Amino acid sequence: MNRIKNLITTVLILVGVIVGESVAQRRPPGGGPLRGPGAERVEQFKKLRLMEILQLDEETSIKFFSRYNKHAESVREIRAKQMKLFQEIQSLRRSNASDAEYGKVLKELLRLEDQLNEAKKAYMDELSGVLTQKQLAEYVVFEVRFQQNLRELLQDVQRDREGRMKE
Repeated sequence: MNRIKNLITTVLILVGVIVGESVAQRRPPGGGPLRGPGAERVEQFKKLRLMEILQLDEETSIKFFSRYNKHAESVREIRAKQMKLFQEIQSLRRSNASDAEYGKVLKELLRLEDQLNEAKKAYMDELSGVLTQKQLAEYVVFEVRFQQNLRELLQDVQRDREGRMKE
């Protein structure tokens, strides 16, 4: 088990080293979702790991990734709307806006957060028709750990870059 963890960690580090700077530089202003070829490679790696961890056969894999891709797109759309609202808050800050103007934006942010939660719930319901409960639990754990590992990896790359810049 430790050998598998070490292999995963090594692969994640290699992916990060190879594409880390490319991925970090493609983050749009405001910290939105990753874009570009580096992010695509990370996504491909993620899908391969999911197929392996969930032990998906070809038919189940097609059903799973159909739902996975649809959900990922809806999340991207919601996140893009949230990013626009964060930018709007920045504009409001510069213009000394009223509490009422802030309130409108905050209300919309909360609505989008509710929409995101509803999309996640619907996605999990859809997946329960494709995956076993054990696979579903493994998927949830994988998603959390993958995001944590990716964040840590990107932070390490950023620290390394900052260290090189100081030298």
